[in-house]
Amino acid sequence: MSLDVKIGQAIKDAVSEAGQSPALARRLIAWMEAVTSGNVDLADTDAGERHLEVLYGETSVGDDEGND
Repeated sequence: MSLDVKIGQAIKDAVSEAGQSPALARRLIAWMEAVTSGNVDLADTDAGERHLEVLYGETSVGDDEGND
């Protein structure tokens, strides 16, 4: 099963509205596609942690002065 196009677009829209990098949307979509295709075992906590580390690395949380 592939990821529904509407889900992919919703991820892109949400990431954009949050002021995040388009790379974050691409990584989220890639992860979701891997999950829906059965290539990722959601019970594999080590793999989940690796995916989350990549996503956290792409996520912007504000500047050094605490401004968003």
